Order: sequence, then structure tokens, then C-alpha cells
Amino acid sequence: MHVKRISIFLTMIALIAGMAACGGSGDDGNGGESLTLTIDSTAGGVVTVNNVTIPGKSILTYDAGTVVSLNATPDSGYQFVRWTGDVYTVDNVRASETIITMNGDYSIMADFEVLPPVQYSLNIIGPAHGSVTTPGEGRFFIYEEGTVVNLVAKPDSGYEFARWTGDVDTIADVNAASTTITMNGDYYICAHFREIPVVC
Repeated sequence: MHVKRISIFLTMIALIAGMAACGGSGDDGNGGESLTLTIDSTAGGVVTVNNVTIPGKSILTYDAGTVVSLNATPDSGYQFVRWTGDVYTVDNVRASETIITMNGDYSIMADFEVLPPVQYSLNIIGPAHGSVTTPGEGRFFIYEEGTVVNLVAKPDSGYEFARWTGDVDTIADVNAASTTITMNGDYYICAHFREIPVVC
């Protein structure tokens, strides 16, 4: 019986010692724990972590609970979309500048995409005594920035083309019935016609 009590006593001491060893790393169980943050990005930009630019995919180490600043900078012709991956503690996944709190081992990626082309509208106001046959009349025509659009005006019988008016800054020749306009903005234009003088 005495041997049995000693055995139980020694077992309890061993259990207590084991528990102390398991909990000895900190009050919250994470004290002094090192966590990894794997950073990567798609093509079209770079990531800065705590003001240091990250060259491609990198694995960084932080203490548990550390707040890390993230900044995604797109290349020319690209835009930042969102942070993806282990984004549970990312403050705002759609903000290019945000923070992440290190409560675990995380792998996140900055997603970039090609900027959509800038588009402008061309509105042809229907003229009197003629028509604009190319590209047409009375509605908005949508073109990508920099597109060169053909303009063709056709007079009615007894009339001749006079000039283009409105937003004519990029029209090649405002006095020509057949010309072009370069789409660098939203434009309203109109073709004007005049009566052909009667020669006696």
C-alpha cells in the first residue's frame, strides 16, 4: 500500500512537471513564438513590407501579435485589385496600403491586373441639309483613347459641305467633308452644309 502511494505521488509530480514545461513559453501560449509571413504578388506590381520592397516571393519572420504594414504598388499600365490568401487579419483586403496582424503563419499575395483601356464617346448631332454617313448620327459612339475615327459628311441635293463645328480640336480638317477625329476626350460635333449658289 505504501509503495502504491509513492507511485501515485511520483506520477503526479511528473504530470505537473510536464504541464509546466508545456506552458513555459508564455502566458498566452504564444510568448516568444516566431511566425512566418510569405509574401508574393502577381505580375504587374511590387509589395513593400514595413517600408522595405520585397523582391518577388519572400518569407519573413515576426513575433506573434506583430502588426505589419503592407503596400502594393502597381507598375505602369496595371492596377492593384486585392490581397488574397490567408487574409483573416488583413485590415482591408481591397486597400493597396493596409496592415496584417501576425496571429499565425500566413501566406498572402497582392493581385494586380492590366488597366482597362480608357474609352470616350463621340456624339454626332444630325445636321440639316445633309447627313453624316460615317460613323453615323444621333447616338454615342464609344472608342478607346487615341482611336482615329473616320468622318464622312454627305450633303443633300443642292447643298455642299461647309464645315465641322463643336469639339473640333482633334479633327484633321474642319473644312473637309471626309476627314478624321482623334478620340482624346468625349466629343460632340456637327456637320454644316450650305446651299450651292445658283449661277446665272
